Amino acid sequence: MRTIARITLLLVAATVVTARVEVRAQVTATPSPAASSTPEAAAELKPGTIIGADNVEQYSRYVPAAAKFAVAHGFKLRVIPERRVEWSQGYQHATEKYAAQVSLDSDGYIKNYIAGMPFPLVDPGDPAAAAKIAYNWHMGPFMPDDFSIAPWSSNAYAADSANPLKIAPNSDADYGCEQFEFLRFAHRTDVDPRPTIGDNAMGVEWKARCNRWMTDIAGSPSEGAGIWVRYLDAKQPDEFFSFSEESRRVRHMAVNLSYPNESCRGCHQPYWAYALPKTENYLYRLLGTTAILACLGADDEPAGFRTGADGLTLGEEPFELRHAYILEMRPRFAKGSAQRTVIYIDSEVYVWLAAEFYDSSGLTATAMPLWRMRPSSEGGSLFDLAGSFYHPESRGSFFRSLVPAHNEFHQSINSGDVTEGTFNPLMMH
Repeated sequence: MRTIARITLLLVAATVVTARVEVRAQVTATPSPAASSTPEAAAELKPGTIIGADNVEQYSRYVPAAAKFAVAHGFKLRVIPERRVEWSQGYQHATEKYAAQVSLDSDGYIKNYIAGMPFPLVDPGDPAAAAKIAYNWHMGPFMPDDFSIAPWSSNAYAADSANPLKIAPNSDADYGCEQFEFLRFAHRTDVDPRPTIGDNAMGVEWKARCNRWMTDIAGSPSEGAGIWVRYLDAKQPDEFFSFSEESRRVRHMAVNLSYPNESCRGCHQPYWAYALPKTENYLYRLLGTTAILACLGADDEPAGFRTGADGLTLGEEPFELRHAYILEMRPRFAKGSAQRTVIYIDSEVYVWLAAEFYDSSGLTATAMPLWRMRPSSEGGSLFDLAGSFYHPESRGSFFRSLVPAHNEFHQSINSGDVTEGTFNPLMMH
């Protein structure tokens, strides 16, 4: 279980670039959030509206469940006008060049995909719409060609018992690594070489590395290092190389886990940022479409927190009304009762905007990202994951954020500085 927990840590935070998707049909929305994207909804959520604990029920149908939890502990949503976010020129060019050749095979797996948006025209009435939306999410314009973050960590917090609006870090439940690096070998759109690195004879989609595991953000004790390899072949398992400082040996294993899973409910967030869960490990169902408030341009990084004379509190961030697909995910290869996840995917940007996790007992956890926008070098926009809220329903005021609010960190997106040599297992020691 401990090895699996380490493996699951190897997928991290977020960049995103974007465009419009043509929707030619309408499907029925599910009850939460219940609104569809209508002029009435836009009129109700006027720019400048501040949503807090005193009025959140008035706008409840637009507010993700994880945001409601945060609002109860002092977080505020500042409504801003919805905007169109342009894809990078490289991603746009790749979409125009390759999209016409992409299709799904009889198993629902993608065929002939090179780079860019796989399915730029999505009809929700298409029986294959759910799988196409999932692939657009997986291969979306937010995916980086490379990135580095130091440190990467999943940080635990709880409301102060004496003051529910004061947030106390719970470092005993933190985990992460000193530096995390990611490199795409295929589907590259923004950093040369494009669309692949060399001939990519091994058929690698991407590699990721944590240089030194930590049980807490302070960096002690160490648990070694790890490299994760994702392959283009839909049926080829991922590979994981782990290095133990105690034994000084590298262990190699094949893994084909479906996420999120019960062993790592609290660290799902990295999978839905840079290194997404393997699309082919899930079955998908399109439940509908809805309007939902989402943070695409956080004011700060880390986002969602404020440090002042009273210590750490939850802050205020800009939110805009977005149109989202409601997608149900169930692990394709799970035995017994498969866990169910409902995820809200932006129909323009193809990032996740909110998620709800279920098991046989019902809702078990909710989550919401806080994205931050920045210009890309070739025009258009990049996004990184500036923060997040993950709330296990059974743990009261306990929650997690992917980005540390109480430590310094550094993110670098599409720098071209992450090289193939970084991912040599023999160099982990």
